[in-house]
Amino acid sequence: MPAPRRNSDRGDRRRQQVIDAALDEIRAQPVADVQLAAIAARAGLGASHALYYFGSRDGVLVAAVAHAEQRLAAGRSERLEAIGDPTERLAAFVEAYLPDDRHDPVWKLWFEGWLRSTSRSEFGDVGVKADQRWMEDLVGCLEHLTATGGTLPEPAAAYARRFLFFLDGLAVHILADHITAGEAKDHAMAVLP
Repeated sequence: MPAPRRNSDRGDRRRQQVIDAALDEIRAQPVADVQLAAIAARAGLGASHALYYFGSRDGVLVAAVAHAEQRLAAGRSERLEAIGDPTERLAAFVEAYLPDDRHDPVWKLWFEGWLRSTSRSEFGDVGVKADQRWMEDLVGCLEHLTATGGTLPEPAAAYARRFLFFLDGLAVHILADHITAGEAKDHAMAVLP
């Protein structure tokens, strides 16, 4: 019986190689220009191997964004909760949420996913789960703010929803190279109560 596990481990490693290669390719160029053959080559595999594991280029992109979001979410709540100062906690959330720069592969994938979500429900499914986790973490930050004496103009969940829309808009400007991630963070912190 060890052989099936060994094959499964190898398959998991190959899938991870393809996902990592896809994120590297997406950081290097526009998502629309990323070809499955280039992803596979960067992973040290043939295109047919990538197709075997993911079924299509879109399958690779969906898996890449799902993996990236899982990695971002891992331990995020605990890291945020460990920050006692409510303003510093919100600043840490904002920094984690916004793109690092105009080449951020996760954000580039999200834009691609939003555009394709009407025809590829897998993007939408990943997005809903990721949005829920981000929303829960932001609501937790805002509830911590109010528990320590801060005030909000409306309930935390309603404020969080509007604030995430604002952060999404800032992200667009980072990706368009209109502002830096640092400037976007400053704008975000300036509108918080």
